[in-house]
Amino acid sequence: MNFHEELEKLREDKKSLQGMVSHLTGMMAEYQLAVEFRSRKRFAPSRYFVNVKDDTKLNVTDVRMRVRFQRPDGKGMEMDVLAESDCGRVLAVEVKKTEAPIGLTSVEDFLEKLGVYASLHPERTIIPAFFSVGGFRGKARDICEKNGIATAQEIRWF
Repeated sequence: MNFHEELEKLREDKKSLQGMVSHLTGMMAEYQLAVEFRSRKRFAPSRYFVNVKDDTKLNVTDVRMRVRFQRPDGKGMEMDVLAESDCGRVLAVEVKKTEAPIGLTSVEDFLEKLGVYASLHPERTIIPAFFSVGGFRGKARDICEKNGIATAQEIRWF
């Protein structure tokens, strides 16, 4: 193998490893958020998010991560973190731990997930929230506000 081939192989390996680290970092953020919700048990969503439409305190009875469900056409979907309260409300959180701000596509995908999840669980009131470490591009933040999605760029652990 010559020098250029070896260098290209190392670049591919580096890119693959960076992808794996990013994936694990996102999973860790989901885990930290879920553990925080479990340890608090009673909290108002505004403790973690801004622009919350329903800020009545939750009495959390169940917190789950990576909840899978399907659209009617069979497409699989996944909600990152769900914190269910004894009053029938559910804090549904999308987690993105990227350096770059998230764009409109990520918010639209989350809106689709929310719609499908709500149709599968009509007895629950969904409180949507989006945690993006990298922040939000202008239109993405506007769509969140317009659709009642609470947002956060950091979660303070105290």
